[in-house]
Amino acid sequence: MFIVIPYIVISEAYFFRQRRYFITQKQQTVGLFALREKPEAVYIVNLAVSPFHRKLGVATQALNYSAKIAHLLHKDCLELSVLKANSPALKLYLKYGFRKKKEKRRLVILRKDVTTR
Repeated sequence: MFIVIPYIVISEAYFFRQRRYFITQKQQTVGLFALREKPEAVYIVNLAVSPFHRKLGVATQALNYSAKIAHLLHKDCLELSVLKANSPALKLYLKYGFRKKKEKRRLVILRKDVTTR
C-alpha cells in the first residue's frame, strides 16, 4: 500500500522535537534556524537567511545565539551538517570556527567547541 503524507505534516512532525527560531529585522522575517539537543552537543538542524539579507551578519548572529543556547544547556559543542556543494555556507561555518568531524558522500559534518568562547 502506498500512502502519501503531505509535506507540511512530515515537516511539522520532524520539527516538533526541535527549537525553532525566526530571525526578524524591522518586523520582517529575514531568516530562521532550528536546534536539536543531543547528549553532547546542540545540533543546528537548519539555518536559512533570505537572499536579500545574506552577507549582513544575520547567519553569524544566529550562530552566536546557538552557541549561547549550547552554553546554557551545558553542552560542549555545536554541530551541523552542510552539503559539500553549498560552498558559501561551508565557507561561513569554517570561518566561524567549525572543523570537519566527518565527511560523507554529499555532506560534511562540522563541529565547533563552545567551551572556549
